[in-house]
Amino acid sequence: MKSTILILFSVLTLYTSCKSQPKVTENTNDMELINSIFDKVEVQGVDTKQNLLYGYFFFDKDKSKLEKLKNELTKQSYKFVVLDKKDNGEFMLHVEKIEKHTRQSLYDREQKLRQLATDYGVSSFDGFDVGNADPTKPLVSNDNFSKFMTSKKGNDLFDLGIKLYDLEINDKAEIVFRECIKQNIKTDTASYKLGNTLIGQNKIDEGIKQLEQATKLNPNYLSAFFNLGATCYDNLQFQKSIQYYQQADKLKPNDDRITYGIAASQYGLKQFDKSLESCKKALQLNKDNDYAKQLLQMLKGKTN
Repeated sequence: MKSTILILFSVLTLYTSCKSQPKVTENTNDMELINSIFDKVEVQGVDTKQNLLYGYFFFDKDKSKLEKLKNELTKQSYKFVVLDKKDNGEFMLHVEKIEKHTRQSLYDREQKLRQLATDYGVSSFDGFDVGNADPTKPLVSNDNFSKFMTSKKGNDLFDLGIKLYDLEINDKAEIVFRECIKQNIKTDTASYKLGNTLIGQNKIDEGIKQLEQATKLNPNYLSAFFNLGATCYDNLQFQKSIQYYQQADKLKPNDDRITYGIAASQYGLKQFDKSLESCKKALQLNKDNDYAKQLLQMLKGKTN
């Protein structure tokens, strides 16, 4: 039963916007990914104009090619970190350098390193990561973030929380929204966003409490009721899920996503006849609701 429920749940988080920084690769537009990384570190208070430790990565099945590339890079003042074999059978070369970069200069550096890899017959330049110039310290420390956060007041503090939330930096967004609530800044929205960030960190019970608080502060908070329904469903609390979806339905009648949410929870309770009725209604509201179509197939043979 649980595996079926989890399949159904994937549509139910439409109202939810809900990390050492990850290595940027060439799988997507280089500048887009560079902007994403810079946005994530700057919103946490990191001055990207200072010296930082940039790591660069290359891959090839032929270790000797990477050895030759390593020798060239060390001549160019890159520090050799490691050359080892990965689980997929390829070898990875990792070099690094302490330097200052703008978004554009880092983009230009990537293009030069990619061309250098080509010149040495190496199959791929695989992007960069960025850390503190002092490798014994984190790029974003709790103390530094706390100081950065306290420099923000009123709506600026709330806007910081929203930026962190949108970038899915949940641990820092949690800190900011707790402070917003403490300072009585847009408490209904702060409680809603805090609830979602907590759920994103698998702090389910506390997240539900914060979403419930948002609905107490704002009884017309559709997104909060919807996400309560989705979260309760995902945690097999089907009756509570239905109740929250029904509250959402009062605020926005004839929404196929809400109606489907009710149908899915009814299915979880093995109320197959009710689930079928709700499922058909969801499809009447939106014939292209693929999840309702899937549920309808699952209900075949289960109803009277």
